[in-house]
Amino acid sequence: MFLKKYQKKTLYVLILLFIVNYEAQVHSIKELDSLTEKYRMEGNIKKSIELNLNALKQYERQGNKDGIAASYINMSGLFWNLHKYKESLKYLENAEEQLRKITNLTLCAKMYGEYARNYASLGLLDQSNSSLTTSIHFAKQITEKKEREKLLYFFYTWKLANFEELGEKDSIQYVLKKRMELTIQPLTYVYIAENFIKNKKTDSAEYYLNKATKISGDFSHYQKSMTLLTFGKLYTEKKDPEKALDYYLQSLSILQQISRKNDIKNVYKIISDTYGSLNNPDKKNEYLEKYSAISDSIKEAERQALRIPVDKIINEEKEREKNERTKYLLLISVLIVASIIIVIIVTRRYIKKQKQAEEIIIESLHETDELKSKLNEAFEELSKLAMTNDPFFLTRFKEIYPDFYETLITKYPNLSANDIKFSAFLKLNLSTKTIAQYKNISIRTIESRKYRLRKKLDLPSDVDLNKWMMEL
Repeated sequence: MFLKKYQKKTLYVLILLFIVNYEAQVHSIKELDSLTEKYRMEGNIKKSIELNLNALKQYERQGNKDGIAASYINMSGLFWNLHKYKESLKYLENAEEQLRKITNLTLCAKMYGEYARNYASLGLLDQSNSSLTTSIHFAKQITEKKEREKLLYFFYTWKLANFEELGEKDSIQYVLKKRMELTIQPLTYVYIAENFIKNKKTDSAEYYLNKATKISGDFSHYQKSMTLLTFGKLYTEKKDPEKALDYYLQSLSILQQISRKNDIKNVYKIISDTYGSLNNPDKKNEYLEKYSAISDSIKEAERQALRIPVDKIINEEKEREKNERTKYLLLISVLIVASIIIVIIVTRRYIKKQKQAEEIIIESLHETDELKSKLNEAFEELSKLAMTNDPFFLTRFKEIYPDFYETLITKYPNLSANDIKFSAFLKLNLSTKTIAQYKNISIRTIESRKYRLRKKLDLPSDVDLNKWMMEL
């Protein structure tokens, strides 16, 4: 009897020790990242989230700030995959708070990369590119080549997508060149193939897609899905919709497995169109309905999350403005004192040149009046919104210049949203250099936009575009 009781106690102790040891198991950051990706690729994002939540608790008990930040960043990426941008951004804010206390180049690069993905998904492309620039800055300092190139390829690929959407050709070529300096990945060949498809060079496109297929097994499922998708586009161009459909469905299967909703949405639309070309209206409508449903869910997620980055941008801008204002006030004070001293010296030493001194004073007064006019409340507000590429810029501009806006869209209904926004900059009489600084693009690109806008407005070459906008 005693022996049985002793055996039971021993068994309970062993079970307890097993549970304690199991719960105390803590993954390294690399192990956590590897398992997170493994579960995500299996389509089990819920399990991946649970893994990171448990790891977060363990890291918090250990006081492991690197681990805590890594868990937050992983959670952000997982919720981004689910198009839950609000939750994704909240986890990034937590990660950012942790990274203020430590120095970890890899985690900093990943965090800003996740910010960039969220901003791009919410349509804040300039903010996305700014975050990607910071990500690239940190990634370039990572000593491990494989990790460094993996992150840099990811960041350059996102930047390339942003610039393509913005239509900034010079920037596209620059990013392509930087990405080509890294180890070739399937997406590199896929990008080349897509350009050949656009130019109807199907043989060349197929050559590069075959090269992408040969190495796709060494990279992510996402890259394989994009290779299959582009094969579908190739066969659509070849007028072989049945073969194209097979590739599209293979691509869709992978995307559903890894929960890439935005890409799934795009493929639904392509499949619907393909069924249309195959004269299958039932299937066409089925996938069109799927496309509409997922589009609505994504838009709702974007609407809920948009306030978070906007508030963050506004707060950062307020802090920046505060610092800049202090600098400007100090500079103006120095200039005023210097001006007074110069005026006194000039007055005492060059009485005979009074006329010249008066001209200098008049010019100074003219500059002062010009500065005051520019400090008009409405102008200042719009300038700040323009300078930060604030998404509410156009809304506020419409309120301040309703007649200009209505006249422009009524007379020229073919203008895009970007054309109207650019016209607003010209209405504010912003110089080409200023607009280039605000948009963080080249002066040459701005001149190209002016040229395209002039053509849409059908203005003669001898008409000054800025003056025309001011008088409209």
